[in-house]
Amino acid sequence: MDQKKKQRFNLKLNNLKLILNSPKYQWILLYLILYSFHFPGEFTWSGWIYYHGVFQQILFIIGVLLIILNVLQLNSRINKFFLIIYMVSLLHALNYQWVYQTQLNFHLFEYAVQNFGILWKEFFPFLHEWSMVHYFPFLILVLFYDPFLVFTRYRVNPTFLLLIVYLLLLFQSKLNDQTLPSIHQKQNRNQNVNRFINHISNDSHIVMIVLEGVSRKHLIGVSSKYINFSNLENSHFYIPMPHTSKSLFTWMTGESQINSSRIQSTKQIEGESLPFLLKQKYFYETKMIYTQSIYFEGMNLFFPNVFQEVQDKTVLEKKIDTQKKYFSWGMDDRVVLSEFKHLDFDSQPLLIVVGLSQTHSPYFTHSHQDFALPKVLRHTKALEENIELIDELISYIKTNSKKETLLFITADHGESFGEGGAHAHNYSLYNQEIDVPFLMYKIQSNELLIPKLGSSIHFKQTLLDLLQKESHRKENSQNFFSSNYQLELVLKTWNSEIQRGLVLDQKKYIFHTDKDTLYEMDLEDKNRKIILDAKLKEQLLKKMYEHMQN
Repeated sequence: MDQKKKQRFNLKLNNLKLILNSPKYQWILLYLILYSFHFPGEFTWSGWIYYHGVFQQILFIIGVLLIILNVLQLNSRINKFFLIIYMVSLLHALNYQWVYQTQLNFHLFEYAVQNFGILWKEFFPFLHEWSMVHYFPFLILVLFYDPFLVFTRYRVNPTFLLLIVYLLLLFQSKLNDQTLPSIHQKQNRNQNVNRFINHISNDSHIVMIVLEGVSRKHLIGVSSKYINFSNLENSHFYIPMPHTSKSLFTWMTGESQINSSRIQSTKQIEGESLPFLLKQKYFYETKMIYTQSIYFEGMNLFFPNVFQEVQDKTVLEKKIDTQKKYFSWGMDDRVVLSEFKHLDFDSQPLLIVVGLSQTHSPYFTHSHQDFALPKVLRHTKALEENIELIDELISYIKTNSKKETLLFITADHGESFGEGGAHAHNYSLYNQEIDVPFLMYKIQSNELLIPKLGSSIHFKQTLLDLLQKESHRKENSQNFFSSNYQLELVLKTWNSEIQRGLVLDQKKYIFHTDKDTLYEMDLEDKNRKIILDAKLKEQLLKKMYEHMQN
């Protein structure tokens, strides 16, 4: 009797193995593994729930329907074709969540569809962000369908093996997520730096250079003929949202608009923008030179309305003789120097805003061999080339202008290289993405000014305040070159609710929505602790979600 029971049990077990190893059920196993384990962030239930939101659940349901059709063998070839295409797309969607540490939702999907013509060029840079664990789903397919994966005489169900491999790869990826060490050396050259200034002449030229994806820590130590960037140490200058178009808009208007993913402009906002006011009040000639395209995210509907002249990549490409000087996202930033040579620095005062692109992923450099470098080194090489360009611009202005020229150097946002599991930008509020360099260098008088603390939402007001005569000026707490400046700034990740933040009273707070955890830290992102006081947490979250910035 026992022998018969054992035989029946072995028969059922063999039948189960045949079912689980049969090709028509492999898709189900693949789906169960992906649905259960493939997620970014910490091993927490709240994190799993966050990354398996409504949009992701719908994606999985669609896949289940395709699998059912495949199992029923209805139009099997067509169904299998669509199932494979869909599965590859799903794997990329899951890896997008993992790499960029944000939830894929309807809003983000709509944005991707609307801007597909430009975003598809970022596909291969996106693949460069993958680590070994992100290729795990493709390993599943190999193990499921490789007929040579045989132990002794039997085809072994690889599910347990897959789980072990997955956990090993996940552990390896966590090791790589540690903060990368600084690769710069501090400069020893002495240069005096001032923290405060009372007035600037309203006939001075103003040149503002906005680096692409460069945090303050990235610029410290990079060599320049004129500026000692190590003076940026111990200063903090924050942007409210780590995204290019929104950041450029904030610099020019003082509005963060953190609750929208796209620029929302009006005639009133345009009339109160910095370029418009400088032209109206002080007769500045205003120009924007941008080595990326403004035909993205509605920038073309704002910047040409506030600047007298805008030259972006689409215009500048027509002036370039060789294709070597531009790439998919931007172009060789040295084109800016040739544009400066057409400017008249001895006429009316100029406002020139320059947006650079070489330090945007995939980090373009003049040498094609540099593309094989690790991305953090390629980013550094691109940044060094940008600083060489800035030195050339300074030299040219020194030689060709008798008027004082105020050179502002800053960035639209920073860039993550694995710190805390973050990559690129948009989805982290830690300093590598929102603490940008900011300085004012008086080219003719060789004077360097760096505020101790500041924000892009106060740049417009600070500059307009300094251009006024002191006798006509009201004491302004939004002037970050003033001794009584205080910063209260609400932060948010772009097109995502993955993080909210607040800078207040020399402290920084970041709320991780996926973990429902609020952290307090200093402005260096150090001494981090979880806020457990429920009342304090409620007060801070209220500021983050209800505080309206003007």
